[in-house]
Amino acid sequence: MLRCRSLRQPDKIAYTFLKDGEVEDASLTYLALDCKARAIATRLQKLGARAERALLLYPPGLDFIAAFFGCLYAGVVAVPAYPPRPNKPMPRIRAIVADSSATVALSTTQVLANI
Repeated sequence: MLRCRSLRQPDKIAYTFLKDGEVEDASLTYLALDCKARAIATRLQKLGARAERALLLYPPGLDFIAAFFGCLYAGVVAVPAYPPRPNKPMPRIRAIVADSSATVALSTTQVLANI
């Protein structure tokens, strides 16, 4: 569906992130979302992650949506989880990885810097 929309309505807004649920913070067109998702899917495929599970550690926002669609494109099962808080132990994340058998984790550089 995303691919079809990116071809037929490339400049139409696909998603808008509302900061605090009210103020528009950022938007993605169908074409931009498709391009980001395909880039993520390509990286996942190069890692050999097809049919695997990927832990998505993203704060709320458009990066999460792109990663989720990237997983769909790559044939990877997305396992969403809130990122750990900076400088806090990670037993919750370890438990999610153990329960889901996630073999790949996707996140932002900002989140990774705080782990």
